[in-house]
Amino acid sequence: MPEHRAARLSDLEEDVPTEVDLGPRKILLVRQGDTVHALAATCPHRGVPLSKGVIDRDSIVCAAHRAAFDLATGTVQAPPACENLARYDVRIEGGEVFVTVNDATPEHPLPPMARKGNDARRFVIIGAGAAGWRAAETLRREGFEGSITVFSDEPHGPLDRVELSKSYLGADDNPETPLVRSDADRAGIDITLRHATVQGIDTATHEVVLFHSGERVPFDRLLVATGCDARPLDLPGVALPGIHHLRTLADADALRRDLAECPREGPCRVAIVGGGFIGLEVATALSARSDIEVTVVLNESLPLAGIFGSEFATRLRDEHQAAGVQFVPDAGVTGFTGGGRVAGLILGSGQRIEADLVLVAVGARPRTAFLPFPAEQDGGIAVADDLSVPDHPDIYLAGDIAHLPTPWGRVRIEHWRFAQETGELAARNMLGGNESYGGTPFFWTKQQPGGSYSYTGHAQEWDSIKGAPDGNSFALNYVNAHKVAAILALGFDDAVVLAGRRMGGTGPLPQSQDKPFE
Repeated sequence: MPEHRAARLSDLEEDVPTEVDLGPRKILLVRQGDTVHALAATCPHRGVPLSKGVIDRDSIVCAAHRAAFDLATGTVQAPPACENLARYDVRIEGGEVFVTVNDATPEHPLPPMARKGNDARRFVIIGAGAAGWRAAETLRREGFEGSITVFSDEPHGPLDRVELSKSYLGADDNPETPLVRSDADRAGIDITLRHATVQGIDTATHEVVLFHSGERVPFDRLLVATGCDARPLDLPGVALPGIHHLRTLADADALRRDLAECPREGPCRVAIVGGGFIGLEVATALSARSDIEVTVVLNESLPLAGIFGSEFATRLRDEHQAAGVQFVPDAGVTGFTGGGRVAGLILGSGQRIEADLVLVAVGARPRTAFLPFPAEQDGGIAVADDLSVPDHPDIYLAGDIAHLPTPWGRVRIEHWRFAQETGELAARNMLGGNESYGGTPFFWTKQQPGGSYSYTGHAQEWDSIKGAPDGNSFALNYVNAHKVAAILALGFDDAVVLAGRRMGGTGPLPQSQDKPFE
């Protein structure tokens, strides 16, 4: 294996990730005292250069989406990454740093996982989304050798659902299915993925009951991670062809086909009902095309003002308008017009908006109707600190459907990374752990050329917002009871990333610590 001179030790700043090109591949170097760590240079989640990352003690954190890795081993520590970083041997001699690179070593190897062995326990997971599949792999990473069966009502591998409203929808013909784990890699993991719909759970016999066949599948531990369905509208004309929702791969494919077969000559007129994350992300993807005109119909004056405040909501609206998106504010939709297919929307004011295609994106509702547990008003289900269902210690919930205790209070959060975190937590507790949620809620949303916005923490309400959403980089502090409950940021900011790490397990930060973000 060839050894390469990589750098002079004196040129490497302490705890500053540095990318070097060694010819066969790029390597990331991190100096800590007289020790230099050499790892793969990019994050396996989206290929973001880890030279933009942040060093937090013995970890490196991707600044884009907060995946974390152990500096000494390259082991993935936190989602959304699912693979490790390759680690390379380092030798220091005469003040020079040498790195040995084996070209056959994958840059992002799969974590070591146990296989099915002599353990007779049967673990069942309902749902192959962010929480469910992450839990399944975590069980194997933690050494579980019993059987793992994952039920999915979608006929493909575990889906990277966040891409449906982004790159997949905006891609050219025949985009690849955005899977969390490719079929080839999944074949090497001893997890059974079954395409079937679960009709119910028999808590007395510890069995799940499948729809259609009535087959009863026994379990010793069960995780329910079914996520949410798109919330429908019960309005006249809502069943017309050309009206879409977006949750599944089939939904995205139907939307792509309809766009390709738009019945109108000239730009296809797309109306989006709802200005939430899905609606605005789809508006971003479609407005980049010259053959599509996008109109977003809001039932409020500004998009996402209730979550982010009016100043940022104004910036968000203005960025979309600059890209050609039209907004109709304070407009309730009362129905849809059309004969053989949708032709437009009717508003409460009587105004009509012509449309060749409509996306209804008015929120989501938890997929919990089949469960024999009492639901909260929003359809979610309250769980204990360890994510188990009260009075059912062998049944756990994770992801969008769970109301769980956190340092921010009891919350139900519909975000990809949070689902992955709770999936990992549930898996460890299914194996006998007694852990509670110790992470920090975090999400990102790709909007217009303004960039990818990140949100760290959780603020259901706030007393004030510190900062202003101006320029190409900013951080807004959402302050409640003299503590920073959440931070909305544009740009890679080390202080924001580290603040999110400090929030983990403790929650909102004292206001005195918000100065780096102002």
